[in-house]
Amino acid sequence: MRLSIPQPQFLKNLQMVEHAVNERSTLPILANVLLETSGNELTLTATDLDVGIQCRFPLTQAVEQGSVALPARKLTTIIRELPGEMIIFEAKKNHTATVNCGTSNFRIPGLPAEDFPVLPSMDGAESIRISQSALKNLVTQTAYAMSMEETRFILNGALLATQKNQLIIVATDGRRLAVASEPVSGKQTINVVIPSKAMRELGRLLQADAGDVEITPLKDNQLTFRFGQVTIVTRLIEGQFPAYDKVIPAPSKNTLTCGRQELTNAIRRAGLMTTATSQAIVFEITCDHLVVSKESAELGSAREELSVKYGGDAMTIAFNPEFWLDVLKILPSEEIVIELSGADRPAVVRQTGFTYIVLPMKVA
Repeated sequence: MRLSIPQPQFLKNLQMVEHAVNERSTLPILANVLLETSGNELTLTATDLDVGIQCRFPLTQAVEQGSVALPARKLTTIIRELPGEMIIFEAKKNHTATVNCGTSNFRIPGLPAEDFPVLPSMDGAESIRISQSALKNLVTQTAYAMSMEETRFILNGALLATQKNQLIIVATDGRRLAVASEPVSGKQTINVVIPSKAMRELGRLLQADAGDVEITPLKDNQLTFRFGQVTIVTRLIEGQFPAYDKVIPAPSKNTLTCGRQELTNAIRRAGLMTTATSQAIVFEITCDHLVVSKESAELGSAREELSVKYGGDAMTIAFNPEFWLDVLKILPSEEIVIELSGADRPAVVRQTGFTYIVLPMKVA
């Protein structure tokens, strides 16, 4: 196996796949990236057996066919440090590769390509299609609400489902819920739970100004996302996702309207006074007036007043500030409308194709 490739192109594609590598696995092969040449194309593949990422890209010069598995982190580190010139890459029959660029020469021992796990084939499987920008938007609007705790494994991911020509992604950690939808084409019915790692990789690799994504369910509880030169294969989380639609409140006429950035700044500043044992900040809401505050016996207090549009009953309600900051930074509008039904009832943000629910916190 022998090929020539510009250093910037090689590095860019290695960085696309290296996040799937698992260096802590008991299987040494999973710490490697598989390099394969076919025709004038180089394919890079990495997997931890739960999420696999494959990247194919054409080469401008003829190549010698072959394949080799090399330590992913070490290879990426070496390529990153090389000058932005043409790299001559060669893999020997003893699974050792040489990398030559300018005056730099490296020799890297590898493993047989035959030992590397084979990603599943998508031949003949039905797919649905959605633009990369739309899918990236869905992931951005929901991924932050996934649970990081291991007590309810089904929540360590996001529901991906088709419903009436819409693709829906739902994420919840039991204290907040994010639901987003976008139009989709294709007749394939999908109702699966995507692990958090696959969601993060989608958010990282999808391009807002590129083409479509093909989403294809496979056998053995797997799903693929194929877009541009990238394919992501993920195992799915088994189990029943909560009936999210049953916890979404009916629209409320009792609303608070305020500037998104002003609210973000006030919450961030009040959040400076939170501690690990006292996270709640307080919203005191009266007619056209909002006070965001936090008092801490350890750190002191913070208080900020905002002018808002509100005509309901006076209300005092406490929230985890991070639950608001996470959603405020991804909303595109300059104003935010929050539906409030009571101090012990969830607050709701509704926009076209997006719903966010956050539960209040109890304070002593």
